[in-house]
Amino acid sequence: MTCCNPPEYQQPNESEPYNFINTQFTYTIKNTDIYIGCENITNFRNEKQIISWDNPFGQYFDTSTAWGPTKDREVYLGLRLKLK
Repeated sequence: MTCCNPPEYQQPNESEPYNFINTQFTYTIKNTDIYIGCENITNFRNEKQIISWDNPFGQYFDTSTAWGPTKDREVYLGLRLKLK
């Protein structure tokens, strides 16, 4: 329970509002798709995912506070071939 933990192991009950935006664009040439995309465009991240992560066997270890994106912005590029 978070309410009774020492201050360094406490989390607020609510998060600030945030946007999680992804996009992908695809360009097709004959039987080939070229695509580029980005995930978590706003680069928002829940910085403190796990309480007391450095002491997994301690009494304050708590994974229930993971509520938002865990990874930073990701950009990717790809090629997709359509085989007949």
